[in-house]
Amino acid sequence: MRYSLLVVWVLLLVSAGVCRAQVFRPYKCGPVLKKDGIETFKRLNNYLEIAPGDVYAEVGASSGYYNGAMAVFLDSVTFYLQDIDKNCLNQQNLQKVLRHYSKLRQSPVDATNQFHIVIGTATETNLPREAIDIIYSNATYHALTQPQAIIADLHQSLKPRGILAIRDEFVYDGQLKYCADKNCRNPLASYGDFMATLTGNGFQLIDHTDEFGYPVYKFRKK
Repeated sequence: MRYSLLVVWVLLLVSAGVCRAQVFRPYKCGPVLKKDGIETFKRLNNYLEIAPGDVYAEVGASSGYYNGAMAVFLDSVTFYLQDIDKNCLNQQNLQKVLRHYSKLRQSPVDATNQFHIVIGTATETNLPREAIDIIYSNATYHALTQPQAIIADLHQSLKPRGILAIRDEFVYDGQLKYCADKNCRNPLASYGDFMATLTGNGFQLIDHTDEFGYPVYKFRKK
């Protein structure tokens, strides 16, 4: 799953016009970027409509490398970083990421934003209930072994009318395709099954975009 996220991450950067040379990985659980490579995250923040005072969570956050880049452009946001992999998602790795992006911003990103680590299971995220404004998942849906349970769990974690955004590649019309990385090899989820799972667990599709490589589907909690 971790290697899959790295492959998809590079595809995201290429599709956004970011040179591969701007990606470097001093930390084993995810890439961090140089200053001229993080504008993608500013656009992602805008698409997700993250605002001061919001509570935001990423499911499948790995070491937090996404969140650190997003925080460069944000203040007064509470971040919940959720994953099942304690080897990647831990305080030591997160602090490395936050120090890197604090240098880019020239001020501590964790002085104006809060960061919380949450370790979940295959069926439960362990995110707080009815406490989160926006949840994002990047290239993680195809790796879920219990998608029904996780989506139902996310519905409970969102505040009323909260937003869930999922970025991933899907297959159509009975197609069988696997994620690109040889170390992942999970089959991609069917778009029809994906939509049925989301709508069946109380979500309404309100938007989607292809701006970030693979499509991002934005849902609102009913």
